[in-house]
Amino acid sequence: MTGPRRAEVAADDDGTWCAWTSESGPVRALGLWGPRSGRITELGPGTSVYAGAGTGRFLLQDGATVRSWSPAQGLRDEGTAEPGALLLDAPAPGTGGGRLVVASTEELVLLAGAADPVSRRLSAPPLLLAWQHRRRAVLCVLSDGTVLRTDPVTGTTETANLPGAETYRLACYEEVLGGVWAVPAASPGTARFHRTETDPSDPVYRRELGVEADAIRASHSGEWLIARTPGRGPTRLVNVNSGRGFDVPGELAARGVPCVFSFDNRLISVEGDTFESLPVPARADIRSRDGSLEIDTFWSAPPQMHRAARPQRPAPRNKEVGADARTGS
Repeated sequence: MTGPRRAEVAADDDGTWCAWTSESGPVRALGLWGPRSGRITELGPGTSVYAGAGTGRFLLQDGATVRSWSPAQGLRDEGTAEPGALLLDAPAPGTGGGRLVVASTEELVLLAGAADPVSRRLSAPPLLLAWQHRRRAVLCVLSDGTVLRTDPVTGTTETANLPGAETYRLACYEEVLGGVWAVPAASPGTARFHRTETDPSDPVYRRELGVEADAIRASHSGEWLIARTPGRGPTRLVNVNSGRGFDVPGELAARGVPCVFSFDNRLISVEGDTFESLPVPARADIRSRDGSLEIDTFWSAPPQMHRAARPQRPAPRNKEVGADARTGS
């Protein structure tokens, strides 16, 4: 590992919005629930995008500039960060927003408004920066297996290690199971789940991904993993309970475009001004013990491709989005 990976797609804190970068042009967001469901909004320039602290809130990085966007507040300046760093919007009660947390190749920094920043040197490049809702803490996992848990108010940090003394290439956080999925550098086709709610961390699952993953994500239900292959190969879906995995059907997913899970267990693939929605099979659909079921049997509905009708422009800075933008009229 040489440093953090650029984030091309993100789901918001509760899985009701997703946002993604485009090859040339603005970051776009898609509503997944409510009156804005199925509508695409242009947020502003950015080469990477991360989930923010709240519904529909995202962090956009364009070079060293960091901005936040939300349906209520539009686009706002948040500060600067080293290009390629991992970003997190840690909740800040009573502010309507969050505290910017930045993990670069060498340093973890908590920026708290007008207060002095709190920083900590890192022993290895970061793979993951996430918010632990139950712990109310910032979780940072490094490629050498170091796990940092930081209080965003005091800056106090607890340090632990994933067992095995391995080097890791990928990681993602899973709130329901309370831990981290990590892919070792020595076995890029395998994901291991470590429960970080305990100290030391407990290894719980080992799952074969079926590909040498370039990115992994977990569903909001804790039941599924997405594994993305290098070079835009087919997207892989792995069931945590059974260990069964298969290529995801659908035109976009088959090309390995960025994917996220929605709050209601749909797999959303996004590219440009097009998105594809795929209902993920329920647990009952993957109970075949001998693996004899055909892949088509797993899906009760085919993927649906959609093209955005008219991208909505971001609201004026520091002003609330008006009724027309909220309804799309």
